[in-house]
Amino acid sequence: MEVAHLALPSLVDYPGKVAGVVWTVGCNLRCPFCYNAELVLPERAATLPRRGEEEVLSLLAARARLLDGVVVTGGEPTLHPDLPGFLGRVRELGLLVKLDTNGTRPEVVAELLRARLVDYVALDVKAPFPRYPEYVGRTDAATSVRETIAVVRARAPDYEFRTTVAPGLTADDLMAIAHEVRGAQRFVLQPFVVPEGKALVDETWRGRPALGVEELRRLVPEIRKCVPVEVRA
Repeated sequence: MEVAHLALPSLVDYPGKVAGVVWTVGCNLRCPFCYNAELVLPERAATLPRRGEEEVLSLLAARARLLDGVVVTGGEPTLHPDLPGFLGRVRELGLLVKLDTNGTRPEVVAELLRARLVDYVALDVKAPFPRYPEYVGRTDAATSVRETIAVVRARAPDYEFRTTVAPGLTADDLMAIAHEVRGAQRFVLQPFVVPEGKALVDETWRGRPALGVEELRRLVPEIRKCVPVEVRA
């Protein structure tokens, strides 16, 4: 599996858990507002140093007693055919597994859940489905994401659907997403923030206005009529 980064420990990436975070290389979407350009764009990823799978597992094993689990994120982890084997080895360390996914590979998510290799799924819902092409750079992604939402709701032991409130998303858009995930276990809104030193997939999106934390919090009572929601700042 192509791994670019390993963070140890994290207190924020796996709700309520102390976790290691593994970042995989490569993504099948081109969300213009994504700030992990070095993991997404092939020309940037080509120069990115890799961490070997054995090295990553050794570091996790050495700290296993201090960790509750491991988060596998990216990029898009489900693109890697050796992901199930990696997660199986994480399981052997006695650690929980959280998977971050864009939801475009429902068959992979379903198989991981069938094999009981994932304890928590965080599925990114990028935009209302009619606006998906604008926000992910593909015209065919929304159908797969809908299917993955259904898989996660039916099979995941624990999960969240989450939306990074990118520039241009409105209160009406967020309500439309809430209706798409109505009755789900958890819906998370994340304000759009570009960490210092990070490059966007499309730099023309830098500085575009987006709904802020207080604006999102004012939407919470209405969204809660559809789905339990929190603003994670």
